[in-house]
Amino acid sequence: MVHGPGLSSHERRILAEIEQALSSGDGELARRLPPEHTHTQRATAARYPTAGGICALAGLSLVLLAAAAATAWPLLMWCFTLVWASMLAATALHIRGWCDEQRPSSGGPPGRQ
Repeated sequence: MVHGPGLSSHERRILAEIEQALSSGDGELARRLPPEHTHTQRATAARYPTAGGICALAGLSLVLLAAAAATAWPLLMWCFTLVWASMLAATALHIRGWCDEQRPSSGGPPGRQ
């Protein structure tokens, strides 16, 4: 769950502690809250593809490329194209997630405050 660029890291930590105390102290409240409130970090990490998934797509695309080059079957060429495009999209999402984690908590670009 994104809390917005206006929260500092200290405020995000306090909010996470409050959410943790609420979810562990009252079982009924924890069941009524949406999953993103009870597992904030896991929900944030699940949004972006992992490096292992990207490597698996890269390996599969290389195998499909070799098979398509050896056999010249159009179906294999299209499969390679789809897997390769998926790998590029997953890589872009992974880099976006990494950049979001590296962004300063003030909300603005560094040097413009």
